[in-house]
Amino acid sequence: MIATPPRQAVAIALAMLAFGALPTQVRAIDPRFELDPRFLDKTAESPAKEREERPVRKAARSATGASHYTYTVKPGDHIFKILMKEYGLSNAEAEALVPEVKRLNGITDIRRLHAGQSLRIPLTHRREHADVAERKESKIVRGAPARTDGAGGKRPGSLAAASAGSDGKSAGHTMRMMNLSPEQEPANLDAVRQVWGGLVPSRPVSSRPISIEDKNFSLSLDPESFPSFPAADGGRVLVDAGGKIPPLVRSLIEEKDPSVRIVSESPRNRKRFMASLLEGARFYSVADNVALSFGADPKLTVNADFKIEKTPESVLNHDVVLMSVEEYRRGMPPVLVQFLRREGFQVLEPFPAGDQALPRGGRTLHQITAHDTRGIVDGLLRALDVRYEADRSVELYGMSDGGLRLEVRADRYFEDGRDRYVVSYFDGDPVSYTLTRLLETRGYRVVVLDPKDDFRKVSEKLLARLRLPGVFAQHDLLQYRDAPYGIQMSGVRMRAQGAGGESVFLTNVELDPLFRDLLDYSGYSVISH
Repeated sequence: MIATPPRQAVAIALAMLAFGALPTQVRAIDPRFELDPRFLDKTAESPAKEREERPVRKAARSATGASHYTYTVKPGDHIFKILMKEYGLSNAEAEALVPEVKRLNGITDIRRLHAGQSLRIPLTHRREHADVAERKESKIVRGAPARTDGAGGKRPGSLAAASAGSDGKSAGHTMRMMNLSPEQEPANLDAVRQVWGGLVPSRPVSSRPISIEDKNFSLSLDPESFPSFPAADGGRVLVDAGGKIPPLVRSLIEEKDPSVRIVSESPRNRKRFMASLLEGARFYSVADNVALSFGADPKLTVNADFKIEKTPESVLNHDVVLMSVEEYRRGMPPVLVQFLRREGFQVLEPFPAGDQALPRGGRTLHQITAHDTRGIVDGLLRALDVRYEADRSVELYGMSDGGLRLEVRADRYFEDGRDRYVVSYFDGDPVSYTLTRLLETRGYRVVVLDPKDDFRKVSEKLLARLRLPGVFAQHDLLQYRDAPYGIQMSGVRMRAQGAGGESVFLTNVELDPLFRDLLDYSGYSVISH
């Protein structure tokens, strides 16, 4: 059986034969349709009617010209963190944009966002900056510099590269990546250079350019526009901020020199840039958003953006690095840095936050050092600024009660306005217990304590009688946004009486010098009773 070719194939073959049979001059373009090179650079204007009917692009935008981005809130988010971490704004830019975000989304408290909530983020200036960056994007200067021919004249490098040499080999093209934008390298990169030596001490940070020589081309990159950092495995990390290197050149670099890893994140977004830089450096282990805990009660929690183990032996050699780079995160106090060094952690903060010790006043921690019931009561009463009397006789019946006078001894007695308080320690004597309970019928507010009552029991009974709100639990003493450390401690938190409304924390936990110094640095006044 003979296969018959499809009709389309036959038609195409006949058309090609017919076109090949035509004379050469027939295939040439008609001179009437040739373009004059002088008119190529001119911009043709559209007819007047077409310009009138063309819609105005500005009318399609909002009245303010804003570009709104939608962001879904995750647990632990707040507006400052979203603007600076997710959209790369600086602290000043984020602070200027917060009122508009609150107005646009109807938010009253920026710290009370709900997970899953959708926020509209107006980032007009962000889009404008991106447009300017695109217009000023770096270009490739193609072809080699002008070369001198044998007659002493000069000819373009592209023509010289295309022509064959006297030895029969073709000359290669030289490609040099240059930054034509007037913007200088961000200052953030200088801070990274200063701490990078602590991460890769065996290889100093070099300013030499990355260059690749091949038989067909020669490629070099300006080290000021495209800086590089040594990697842990002997390679180099090339910083291409904003992705200015074209895909073709990028593929040439990765193919010809696999030891070079290219990072395209902008240094203006500190955390994303550092994450990509650490990934390209190929350390043994890099973890982000780290929280390290020390102790149980009190418990110290240290927060860091990155935890870096340079080698598999870093933990055994006490050579683990903790790094914080976020702009809105406060710096670690010196006492905490020294403690972490003793624990085998090196703290690196490329961007110093300065002295950010919180102002003193408004928060007081009262430490009750006694362990017996009587000592705990006395310490709590002094912490609450209550003046009391010990072993006082209080009147149960007076002479006005039928000529009978009966007084009962109170272990502790004090008054608060019209209220009279009695604290009694029950020692198993039923008569004493009955008389103490009779005091309640005469209007006394009685607190009966057992010798086995600990700090929690004593504080709960005493505060309940005093009608003071307070719950014994393990509380967070530092509630600051993205603080580098936190302290959790068991005790009772309450507000002091009066117009000041100071925060008062009552505890019997033993405090070592580290916690005292950290509390002092965080603005707490620690008083022992």
